[in-house]
Formats: sequence, structure tokens, C-alpha cells
Amino acid sequence: MEVVLLAIGVVGVSFLALGVNIFFVKGRNFPETEVGKNKTMRSMGIYCVKCEEGRKYRETKRKLAAKHINPSNLKLDISSFGESAPGC
Repeated sequence: MEVVLLAIGVVGVSFLALGVNIFFVKGRNFPETEVGKNKTMRSMGIYCVKCEEGRKYRETKRKLAAKHINPSNLKLDISSFGESAPGC
């Protein structure tokens, strides 16, 4: 029982220590965790899956058009992809 209470106390203190840096220091924002909006991930070339799929589809569509192949005949269902997904 003492070990469980000690573990809960250590975890609680850890959360408080991490929270102080985010919530109580002025000029700090909560870190952005969404892949599509994280500038560091974008600088490393990591994008959200929806953006990547849309980009790959558009590249494939352009290549097929260059070969004079109609992409609608290939029965690809990409109705959820517009010209660009939000956040891309």
C-alpha cells in the first residue's frame, strides 16, 4: 500500500512540475501536437496522412494525364480529397 501511495505521489509531482513550465511561465503556449500544424515536423518533411495521400493522388493524376490516361477509368475513390486538406 505504501508503494502505491509513493508512486501516486511521484507521478503527481511530475505532472505538477511539467505543468508549471507550460501553464505558469508567461509567453509559453501548450505545445502543438497535431502533425499537420506542427512547424518542426513540417520542416523535417513529415505531414499528416491525409495531406500526403492527397499530394500523392495529385502527382499520380498529373502523371496519368501526361500519358493521356483518364484517371476516372481507374475506379479510384478519392472523394474525400480536395485540392488540399485543411492544415496542409
